[in-house]
Amino acid sequence: MTTRRKIRAGILDGEPVLKNLVERQLYFILFLFALVIIYISLHYAVGQTLVEGRRLERELKSLRAEYTTCTTELLFLSKREEVSRRLHLFGSKVHAPTAPPKRIVMEDYSYE
Repeated sequence: MTTRRKIRAGILDGEPVLKNLVERQLYFILFLFALVIIYISLHYAVGQTLVEGRRLERELKSLRAEYTTCTTELLFLSKREEVSRRLHLFGSKVHAPTAPPKRIVMEDYSYE
């Protein structure tokens, strides 16, 4: 093929137009590529945030159940009958008072 035929074939083929078009649109193509990368990374970050939120909700539900259990157990153990029963069980000599509490009155307030 001669040089003239190559030039004609290239022109008819659309090579100069295509080459010029790609060169002009290169920055736009790079911009679109960057947008796609940002979109993918944001999508991944949102997915990770949702997974973490679900994990924290499960943990919070578990901690609420544990809190309710501990509160109920503490209320049961702080009953007067339960305290005296456990003191007797462990062999303590402490017992519930039989007389009402007495008031102490101080008449002299000087601390000399």
